[in-house]
Amino acid sequence: MSNDSWRPKLHVAPYNGSISDPNGLCQFKGTYHFFCQNAPTYPGDYDSPHGWGHFATRDLVNYTFLGCHIFPGSPADRDGSYSGGAYINEDVDEVWFYYTGNIREEEGDGTYAGRLANQTLMRSYNGINMEGKEVVLDNSGYPAYCSCHVRDPKVWKQNGKLHMLLGARTREDSRGAIMMYDSDDGYKWTMSGSITNLEEKPFGYMWECPDRLVLDGREFLSTCPQGMMKAIASQDSTRTTCQNVHAAGYFPIDGTIVDLLAQDTELMDAKAPHAAMDEHTFVDWDYGFDFYACQTLVDEKGRTMLVGWMSLPHDEDDVRAYDNPTDTWRGVLTIPRVLTYCEKCNRILQAPPAEIDALRGEAQTFDGTVTLPKKCADIVLDGIEGTGTISFGDFLELRFEEDGIAKLEFSDMSKSGDRKLRQAPIDSVRNVRILVDTSVLEIFVNDGAYVFGTRFFDEPDELTVSHNLAAKSQVWYPMDEVTVNYLVTR
Repeated sequence: MSNDSWRPKLHVAPYNGSISDPNGLCQFKGTYHFFCQNAPTYPGDYDSPHGWGHFATRDLVNYTFLGCHIFPGSPADRDGSYSGGAYINEDVDEVWFYYTGNIREEEGDGTYAGRLANQTLMRSYNGINMEGKEVVLDNSGYPAYCSCHVRDPKVWKQNGKLHMLLGARTREDSRGAIMMYDSDDGYKWTMSGSITNLEEKPFGYMWECPDRLVLDGREFLSTCPQGMMKAIASQDSTRTTCQNVHAAGYFPIDGTIVDLLAQDTELMDAKAPHAAMDEHTFVDWDYGFDFYACQTLVDEKGRTMLVGWMSLPHDEDDVRAYDNPTDTWRGVLTIPRVLTYCEKCNRILQAPPAEIDALRGEAQTFDGTVTLPKKCADIVLDGIEGTGTISFGDFLELRFEEDGIAKLEFSDMSKSGDRKLRQAPIDSVRNVRILVDTSVLEIFVNDGAYVFGTRFFDEPDELTVSHNLAAKSQVWYPMDEVTVNYLVTR
């Protein structure tokens, strides 16, 4: 198969090079800016520099790739312009982009010595043209318990003050944590709190991509704990949370994140981050094989949207390269998922935005089986009662079983990157929506209370989807394509 045979039609992917973690998501003056980690000369060049690839769109359907506007090239980020977020500064009518500048020194392992993490600010009047690079926080501002891994700044304003979340890894016990800093001007930052999990055993060795969400007046703390295959017994066949080597999910918060993290009163003098987060309240964003490093934005319509990175994960020891079949481009972003809070089910619901719905062609009814000639469709099953199975070709099944567990299982692991099984605790299924897209599946169950995001690499140009569920309605829609204009290819 050629590289373009795997290229999605509904999802954003690079023309060449590799994309990963969403960065700096925002909508400013009508334009959505979707940045992401971008290694322009990878695969092929394993030492490709990492910066922020930039996709811009006015309508979430027609994108333009503008290249890397944040890229290594200063003493503060010579070894990588790592992940971060966007803060729309209404006082000066600018977007302020905060990211982690990475410096690797000649000596040290990069975890406990030999790495500098420079939280760096770049300002923009339009989301495209960037001004300067100013380090606003460096290693001298982190407590002594931190290892060299401190990154992924997320900035927001609340009650007249700026707050920044940073993901961290501790030095002594490799424990994931989040630290908080406060500022009056966005330049000078002072530590104001921290948090880690309650139990003695670390809940992952690093909490990446910290994020704050507010839905219906309730706050949620989103983060991506790394190393979960070792944090939770991987041999447990009943396990339904943190099933990937690196997880992505959220903690519901009572009150505010600021108040919760401010329970840490020792701050820079503390011997460890404040243990206050009950890891048993962690909720996975996605139960599929491919979802990580997610970030949210609130658009000008007031919608909170989540975007994640879909690719093949590392193996248990975090060493296997992303070995999908494409050899000139790698990585896909999820569609933007609109988030709403369901008080009845006490979960965040995720759904494709209306802009994706508008790509639908004429509805086609079917009776249990449909063959998709271009492997691109929106399939909706509604009014479901009982249990049953959805099959994708002869290589993948989603089974809703009587024990209340839904299982997504590959029977042909050559098409899955050697991944076998993922499962979710779904007592009963009412509806399923499936976005099928060439080499991508995003499956939304029960109005998006549960989502399975998965890559697959099946060679035929068509895909047969069948099911034996008792559904009152079964419809599929052919889909127009999302367009990406690659003004630059790197």
